[in-house]
Amino acid sequence: MRLLTWNVQAGIGTSRYRDYLLRAHLQLVHAPSKTAILQDIAREISPYDVVCLQEVDLGGRRAGYRSQVDVIAALSGHAHVAVQENRRIPGISRHGNAILSHWPITKVRDLKLPGQVAGRGCLVADVAGPHAVTIACLHLSLGRPDQMLQLAAVSEALRGARAWAAMGDFNCVGHGAPLQAFCEATGGRMQRPALPTFPAWRPRWDFDHIVSGGDLSVTHYACEPATFSDHRAVSAEVTI
Repeated sequence: MRLLTWNVQAGIGTSRYRDYLLRAHLQLVHAPSKTAILQDIAREISPYDVVCLQEVDLGGRRAGYRSQVDVIAALSGHAHVAVQENRRIPGISRHGNAILSHWPITKVRDLKLPGQVAGRGCLVADVAGPHAVTIACLHLSLGRPDQMLQLAAVSEALRGARAWAAMGDFNCVGHGAPLQAFCEATGGRMQRPALPTFPAWRPRWDFDHIVSGGDLSVTHYACEPATFSDHRAVSAEVTI
């Protein structure tokens, strides 16, 4: 089974620090450049069996009032989709997470994560592939105290799962306290050393991870070279 996680930055396509200013208007409005970036993203993720996306717009004005998940899935060939909306800014955006799969998705759970500011979530679903796997697609807050609370909630959601993977933008490095505590609580396993994913044009920090647990074993782990977002994607091949 091939897994991939990617913070796609709503198709904005930041490729250098100055773009956070020069492309700031794309946080508010749609543009043809986003359509091209979504096509590029779809092409990159197509070979993967299960894909977790973060910072995807589910149909706000900045996405042209169309779900970016629907656009990507139609182009990538993923027939099964689960989505989670975590924050809505009326008239502008609908922030969310998504799981795309070539195999059926069942038992979807929309977990709203605790924190000082609402708007972070974890989408948990079972994927009925050759072997059943529980997938947790998450996007954590920036602060360590919130991350500790949020990963404790994810840990509880994964309790009892036979084979699982927690995938997403953790906003924290692999050797940090939140992820270390999460792995200790769940028996989760991480890539050592972790691979830097942010910023995409010159990665310095390992914010994006795939943590495996239970009977799921990772046989290959990589940071992907594509730079259609300010984060790079992380992929893994797993077996049971």
